[in-house]
Amino acid sequence: MNKSDKKGEFAESMKKFIQRVYPEYGPELVDPHLCCINRFEEMLLRLDEIYDNRERYNLHWALHEAGETFKSLMDEAGTDISQSLQKHYTQEERERLKELTSKMDWVAREKEFAISRRTEYFNTISNLLTRVDIIISVALIVIISEISHLGNTIFGSVILVLIFTGIVAFLKVTFDRFFIIPWIARLGWKKYLNEVEATRQILVDVEAVNVVVIAAIKDEKTPEVTYKLIERGTREISLISDHIFFPD
Repeated sequence: MNKSDKKGEFAESMKKFIQRVYPEYGPELVDPHLCCINRFEEMLLRLDEIYDNRERYNLHWALHEAGETFKSLMDEAGTDISQSLQKHYTQEERERLKELTSKMDWVAREKEFAISRRTEYFNTISNLLTRVDIIISVALIVIISEISHLGNTIFGSVILVLIFTGIVAFLKVTFDRFFIIPWIARLGWKKYLNEVEATRQILVDVEAVNVVVIAAIKDEKTPEVTYKLIERGTREISLISDHIFFPD
């Protein structure tokens, strides 16, 4: 699936979330936020494009870029809610909502920690793949050294020893290039794609909750009603993200 095929999927997925979790609200709530949503989608589509053209990119750079992109998007998500609160709620109402949502602080902290771990996960994968590559290379060097030593024992001629060592070294380079490096690359890019898809799902759901909460605030719903909406959305996201963060 190319970039044009995925265009608009982010907004459509948000609408489906709203229809499923907030049936009393219409999916048209998403439309006024399309500018921001499209920017989010463009950033995620860029990560897809990196994967589609992965032969042009360094895997470790791509993993780092994905982690930074996810962190940036999560930092930006939810800023509109704060602006709406300032505009449509009185100080007393804001304090009341804060009091109500304080019960959810432990959930927020837990999810914030999980999100932080997720952004670091990209870097962890990159570091792990680097270490695997180094370990395999060191192991091959040790094997070559042992074989070269064996060659010294078997062959008395210096020329034969050099030829033997050269052949072994050639085999090492060939094995590294055609087997080890491609295997590590396949593993790394598979993890990259899985993580990008998982983080896309989380962002879709977070933004869907945001637009519903913003609508409630603009309609000047009571803090109790707004809290219930936040609680419902958070509970739904928790069910999904728990499976993503802590799979069975």
